[in-house]
Amino acid sequence: MKILTKYVMKEILGPMLFGFFAFTSIFGGVIFLGLLRDAERYHLTVFYIIKLLALRMPEYMMQAAPIAVLLGALLGLGNLTSHSETIAMRAGGLTYGKLAYPVILIGLAVSIGGVLLNEYVVPNALRTYDQLKNNASKEVTKTIRHFYKDFYDGDSLKKLIYADRYEPKTKELFGVAIQEFHQGSLTRTIEASKLYWKDQNWFFNNGRIYEYLPDNFYPIVVKEGRVKYDLSLTPSEIEQLKEDPENKSISELSRYIKRFAPQQGSEKRGLLVDLHMKFSIPLASLILALLGTPLALRPQRRSNAAGFGLCIIFILVWYIFMGIGTFMARSGAIPPFLGAWLPNLVLAGYGLVITRTVKS
Repeated sequence: MKILTKYVMKEILGPMLFGFFAFTSIFGGVIFLGLLRDAERYHLTVFYIIKLLALRMPEYMMQAAPIAVLLGALLGLGNLTSHSETIAMRAGGLTYGKLAYPVILIGLAVSIGGVLLNEYVVPNALRTYDQLKNNASKEVTKTIRHFYKDFYDGDSLKKLIYADRYEPKTKELFGVAIQEFHQGSLTRTIEASKLYWKDQNWFFNNGRIYEYLPDNFYPIVVKEGRVKYDLSLTPSEIEQLKEDPENKSISELSRYIKRFAPQQGSEKRGLLVDLHMKFSIPLASLILALLGTPLALRPQRRSNAAGFGLCIIFILVWYIFMGIGTFMARSGAIPPFLGAWLPNLVLAGYGLVITRTVKS
């Protein structure tokens, strides 16, 4: 790596690390205040609170990283520009691309790190956090009430499952009603007081099966023995269905959409937005690096406070467009991809315009 590249990277990394720890601490401080209320309510120890706080940190580190990259570019490169060092470099023959190279390299590295964090660390940390918090509040069993799930074959409803409750500890569904369809027509209904999981299959002992014919139906009453039934769901999948999409990794959410989401509708749109955001948020580091570079290289004298203020303004703009984009995508006004990537596209477009000005 060339000396100038190392020099520019060193100038950027200082304010970037400062911003990373500062914004991670701010995000962590907000959740810490909520945890203090839980500590008082459930008599939690200091160690327990620190453990809960640590489990939320990967999520906030991922959110703080793009802000830190922008701050590093604005303050690091901005200081070099204020002291006319970048002007001297360009006068000496250093091109814009070579000056931008260290910033883009850092932004790309942080973006890849964010995607990996989203895939391998954040989901597991959030699940452990939820489990510890439920243990603290004595909600150990986590009974799922009024469970329901519909399955589609293309746009056609294939099966509809409802249960009064599901007990994860015993892997039992209570008060079960299942409807099966073929080409839009009801073909079979199953009612059972309980479905239980054994030997990798679902069974019920007492229940009724209604078989529907084109012009008639007949019931089958089950009182003895047990009936094996293909529910199309395992116990772990039932628990995952009630899990927040944000707690899933990229691969888990992709499988979930493929397996359970209907072909169309608001549910599918919302899940696709969540999936695209698992890429768009980490890759915002690269976008903000592309934006911060021309802003910092503009020949002007700017204090660190002004650079910090500029960073806050662009982050606010990024969040505003994120809110607008996700709202429009979830409502179906624009495609999910466009909604999730709207803030990145807007700021990247603005960055390209400024880049042309700075280059000229």
